Amino acid sequence: MSSLIVKNVFRIILLILVQVLIFKQVNLGGPDFNYFQIMIYPLAILLLPIDVPKPLVLLIAFAIGMIVDIFYDSPGLHAASLVFMAFLRPVVLRMLMPDTGYVKNSYPVASMFGLVWYLQYSGILLLAFFLAYFSLEAFTPIYFGSILLKTLLSFLVSFVTIILHQIIINPKS
Repeated sequence: MSSLIVKNVFRIILLILVQVLIFKQVNLGGPDFNYFQIMIYPLAILLLPIDVPKPLVLLIAFAIGMIVDIFYDSPGLHAASLVFMAFLRPVVLRMLMPDTGYVKNSYPVASMFGLVWYLQYSGILLLAFFLAYFSLEAFTPIYFGSILLKTLLSFLVSFVTIILHQIIINPKS
């Protein structure tokens, strides 16, 4: 059990470091069109074992979000968005549950449940994350078009990055 904890803690630290040291510096749209943001750190919540208790997932999401917020100078924005995604995670897992159910200590990865299942799982949660993130960032419905555009464009580049992670690294757990 402790090796699972160490593996997940290492993955979380690595994802946070990659996010704040590399992807924070990436600006695909240039200074005038900042609609593309690559966020890979939600993968830390997406790849947690399925049977982790919901309160623990929410607590982990809050901690990760607050650490990222420190580096992005955005008090609570990343934390709130990631906690929202973590809150929806059990609902999405229940919605996509195979007929046989989930195996104890299983991870939500493409190698275990198939690429189509993983695309649905990660796509729904990542889209919810970005919608919450950009809605909280603007904090007004006046910019609804901008919120949707930022959500879709950032979702696409982040989703492709996360899918490439699944294909190249192919995590089993």
